[in-house]
Amino acid sequence: MSELKLQQCRLDGRYDVLDCLGRGSYSEVYVARDAAAAEGGPSLVVIKALNTHLQGMPDPELERTLVENFRNEAIALDRVRHPNIISRLGHGTAIDLSGRTFHYLVLEYLSGGDLQALVLRHPLPLDGALFYLEQVCKGLAHAHKHGVIHRDIKPQNLLLTADQHTIKIADFGVAKIEAAEGAITRVGTDVYAAPEHHPLAVTGPLDTTSLSRPRPIQLTPAADVYSLAKTTYMVLTGESPRRFSQKPITSLPQEFIAEEWADYVLRVLERATQTNPAKRHQTVDEFWIDLRDAVMAGTRPLRRPDGGVAGSGEPDERGRSNDSGPRSFTPKPPPAPTFDRESRAARGSGRHRFVVPIAHAGPAAAAVAEAESGQFLSPREGVDAPAGTFTERRPLPAPRGPRLPPRLRKWGVALLLLLAFSGMLYATFRYVRTVRTAGETRQGQQSGGAAANKTGTVGSEFVTTTDVNLRKGPDPSYSKVGTAEVGSTVRVLQASGKWYQVQVIEHGRAKTDPDSEDTGWVNSTLLKAKS
Repeated sequence: MSELKLQQCRLDGRYDVLDCLGRGSYSEVYVARDAAAAEGGPSLVVIKALNTHLQGMPDPELERTLVENFRNEAIALDRVRHPNIISRLGHGTAIDLSGRTFHYLVLEYLSGGDLQALVLRHPLPLDGALFYLEQVCKGLAHAHKHGVIHRDIKPQNLLLTADQHTIKIADFGVAKIEAAEGAITRVGTDVYAAPEHHPLAVTGPLDTTSLSRPRPIQLTPAADVYSLAKTTYMVLTGESPRRFSQKPITSLPQEFIAEEWADYVLRVLERATQTNPAKRHQTVDEFWIDLRDAVMAGTRPLRRPDGGVAGSGEPDERGRSNDSGPRSFTPKPPPAPTFDRESRAARGSGRHRFVVPIAHAGPAAAAVAEAESGQFLSPREGVDAPAGTFTERRPLPAPRGPRLPPRLRKWGVALLLLLAFSGMLYATFRYVRTVRTAGETRQGQQSGGAAANKTGTVGSEFVTTTDVNLRKGPDPSYSKVGTAEVGSTVRVLQASGKWYQVQVIEHGRAKTDPDSEDTGWVNSTLLKAKS
């Protein structure tokens, strides 16, 4: 794996990269602060960087395909701009700190998390689930109207704004533009993908009737309807539709069977998840109308202050409107993406921007915390939802301190490891030496002492053959306590191996240090028997 070097850097002279949000197969996603954000525009953005080397060195054909798909994602986002679809804010090509060229897209930063995390954290009431599903249907129907099929609709790709009032469809990385053209490729997420383009689908037996009249299967909006129905099942029940993978939804969890809307909703989901695309709802609008009608028994019309039924866009008796239109801005589209060298050179931008480190990211990091601070609000004021359903939020991670430069961090870690390893070696050496010395001492005392006693060494007198150091113990490591000069007469008091404890009876010459001791241990090889 070869990751881009972008964190704590400024990209394209304006985007201060703060942190990495995640990595996919061939892309990396970062949150950044836009230092040149227009007044009223978002200050925090998402940088989606294409990294063709994330899985190793790709072949040239795969690399061209990845770049083309990356460009198609930008084109798809521009074509389907809508308040309930994530917006592309820009694009570019740059060189990171390690000298690698990469392409990137600038997208909206949606800090409210994804729909799956919200549902798993707190199950939604029916009205709250429909509030979000209606927005998803609006955005998806808009994409189909403009010839784009998403092909990977799932709760993880439905992102929420900071107040959790608006939901937006994200990740058009495998979207199909002009869906009626070209062969179907196997993409999508295992649990939610329609059978006609399921990533694990197996080719069936050869149909010889198709040889005379070839009728290629074409991808239609019904593929997204299938994934949308599986997503609806998860949002309503809080349970993954894994047991219905590549199969129609035929039942709801036991705790939902008693709900008055259960049978009606189940019929809608079962139809929308048929294996044969022709038997499903053919448009998202058709699916939404059926789903809305299936739960109609649990709804009531809004009333005007005078008691009449409120029409579309009119406020009810509490001053609220029943117009559930989008509640988010859609920025003006940026220039069309051009990642090929020829197009960039034609408009005078053939040179890539370099990524440069930024000294301090404190204010930008604080901006992320500010954007994610505050309580999450209810999807609709007045919804009869259990207390705390939408008000709790995930705890924010502890703030990070200032970071050392990557090169300095690497050298520091290497030095710490080297010191730790050296300490372990030294401690092992001291331990082995201590054990060996103790063993030799015990063995010498046992064998040497016995031998000395047998031969009558203890009590015998010897003469030193040279100046001999008297030591505190039977080993050169013990400290010196005195000296027996050459020719000195000594008497053996005890023996330990080749070491004798002796007492100087007569010095060979005058003592240099009158205060030194006359008793100590000497190496017996430096003594000779007294004649």
